[in-house]
Amino acid sequence: MDLSSEVISPDVADTAPLNRREIADLLSEVPDWSLEGGRLCARFTCKDFSDAVTFFREIAGFAARENHLPDISIHKGRFVDVAWYTYAIGGLSMNDFIMAARLSEWLRSRQGANL
Repeated sequence: MDLSSEVISPDVADTAPLNRREIADLLSEVPDWSLEGGRLCARFTCKDFSDAVTFFREIAGFAARENHLPDISIHKGRFVDVAWYTYAIGGLSMNDFIMAARLSEWLRSRQGANL
């Protein structure tokens, strides 16, 4: 399954979160990501703080264009953490996996992306 080409569902508020089996099956589709505390997470390494801030903004813009927003943070001045979670349903949705796949694909298309 090519998750990055799947359609983002505009309204998931009335759907149930993915169950453990569905999550386990989908994790193999996003090898750059891991499950941490019920969230789909990845850490990206930047050269320095300025690069991390720029990268943070790029991810925020990417997510805003897709209308599905992650939690994003900068740690130790050069690590950018991204976590997908659908708060409206209290768990992971298919949208979270689609966005993780799209973000990974987008980053691979950029020169020097460090996954």
